[in-house]
Amino acid sequence: MKHSIILTFIFALIGVSYGQQDPQFSQYMFNNLYNNPGYSGIEGVSRATLMHRTQWLGYDGADPGGAPQTQILSISHPLKIMSSPVVNSGVGLYLINDKLGPLRNINIKGSYSYHYKLRNAGVIGFGLRAGFYSQGIDGAILREAEESDVVVDQLKTSPTQMKPDVGLGVWYQTKKYYGGVSLSHMTAAGFNFGASSQDINSQLARHMYITGGYHIMLGTKLRITPSAIIQTDFVETNYNYGVLADLYQYKYWAGFTIRQSVTGSSDGQPTRQIATDDLVFMGGISLLPDKSLRVGYAFDLVSSGPRAKNNTSHEIMLSYILPISVNDNPPPLRTPRYRHEN
Repeated sequence: MKHSIILTFIFALIGVSYGQQDPQFSQYMFNNLYNNPGYSGIEGVSRATLMHRTQWLGYDGADPGGAPQTQILSISHPLKIMSSPVVNSGVGLYLINDKLGPLRNINIKGSYSYHYKLRNAGVIGFGLRAGFYSQGIDGAILREAEESDVVVDQLKTSPTQMKPDVGLGVWYQTKKYYGGVSLSHMTAAGFNFGASSQDINSQLARHMYITGGYHIMLGTKLRITPSAIIQTDFVETNYNYGVLADLYQYKYWAGFTIRQSVTGSSDGQPTRQIATDDLVFMGGISLLPDKSLRVGYAFDLVSSGPRAKNNTSHEIMLSYILPISVNDNPPPLRTPRYRHEN
């Protein structure tokens, strides 16, 4: 009994914090590489994006470790392969540091996407992602339900394990709309932290992401983009619906999303329960003359749901287009030595 109490607290903490093992981001429309490996390089530019998210800011309650915090750094770059005269693929890399109470998850993955241009000028990307998922426990902040708990004693050394992790996805994009489907944690790796007890078992659940958006042009200075992302581990599903307005040729943007987490029953029963309801407000600006630097902010307000530990969450984004060219044919260099004119 004491084992089940401790382990239920530790390994279900991810579910309590986010509803699923994978972290969620309010500014998901700027984080498509994380959601889908098929997006790698599909923008046609080299872009680096950094996000920091603090869930339930100010929470310092009974759960050890305080409020969950997540950071992600992602880089995407287009490529030409197989002697192609045009960009026909892309690569990506992301690193996630996710702190959830006593758990710390570090996730590093590289991705490759092959791009195929369709006749209607749309591009479809077929992506594969592979890397490592590291999970560790801060044993110093664990609390025993009973004295001399053998399970907690094995975790007091703050063990860490790393396992291979694989995902795949398909991304489709045109000038007017985009969409994609992806799967993560295909290997469903399990962690026991080298403990002898069979009671310690933390397993990654497979996740599916469904993403879509549509660009509506209103004149030359305003673009409205309704979008959605559905994230599920096949037990709990997060629905995000929103709209974003880009002003003055994408120099400024503002919008909102509505997030709802719905929990089903893992034993196959048809019962469903709303875990949280969030209202998310966001805005940002593109800086520098070429608008290559983006700065964004999102504010989450939890309107209802039993799982929230505090009412607000905050997310900051920085995104920069790197000055890296994918043109394999640089312009000719003209010098007096080799330049002849009649």
